[in-house]
Amino acid sequence: MKTLTFSLLCVALLSVVSFAQDGDDELQLHLKSGDVLPGTVKKVDEDGIKLDIGDGVELFIRWEYTRGDKHYELRKSATDFTKIKSVLKLADFCHDFAMDEQESYVLVAALKLEPKNEEVRQRLKELPEVGGLEIPGETVKPDPEVKPDPMPEDPLPPPTRTTFTVWVKMTEKDDAAETWMYEHFEEMNYKTGTEKDHEIRIELKLDMKLIKNPEFMGAELYAIYDGTLEYKLFRKGESAPFDDGSVKKENIRRDTRDEARNRCRTELCESAFEKAYASIEKLR
Repeated sequence: MKTLTFSLLCVALLSVVSFAQDGDDELQLHLKSGDVLPGTVKKVDEDGIKLDIGDGVELFIRWEYTRGDKHYELRKSATDFTKIKSVLKLADFCHDFAMDEQESYVLVAALKLEPKNEEVRQRLKELPEVGGLEIPGETVKPDPEVKPDPMPEDPLPPPTRTTFTVWVKMTEKDDAAETWMYEHFEEMNYKTGTEKDHEIRIELKLDMKLIKNPEFMGAELYAIYDGTLEYKLFRKGESAPFDDGSVKKENIRRDTRDEARNRCRTELCESAFEKAYASIEKLR
């Protein structure tokens, strides 16, 4: 059974960051983990949203840990459309969540502020065309007259960006970590691959150490684990990784060794997944 642990570890508790917008609306905040966090919206800005989840507890959740495609209007409300930097941050948000049409409209808003910005113009050209979208500085060509087809075919679906087939390779066997990774890639609509059939290979080296485990009269008092998780990302058939990194967790304490070890593994997987997923998404 999933818990909100993944979600809550991805937020900064009682953040002192200043926000752009106040609010008191009830919200069901959808998270990438699959959890839904209910609460009252207190403030919203370009970096995240502050929720009151009851009993005086307020959480600051960064946008990258949410299902941004379900909260576009809320994120849009925090944008200053008179400032190019703020508009482009909204465009990046749209790109991260594969909202191509919304990203196109936001980039057009950026071009209205800086019509000669070639980087923004090129970025817009790389997105699927949006019908009727008027791009500053470009002449809108009238649609050619098309005679009706006597036998019209079903319209083609709009172009979409595909995800990847990922193979998770553990350098040392750890079924729990491997399963965790596959489940979270699948939540992001990735496909599960094999050694022979994959597009991306992620190699993981997991190391966890029991630091303390005192006992009293034969019963465990608590347990503390430290751990590291190294990852490498490869395209199929390539021997050099296109990205690699490592994450580290210390002093993960729980009541028993099993609980502490499981918690340490989960926190390592969460942090490594966040970095690896962001790197893979840049290939799309």
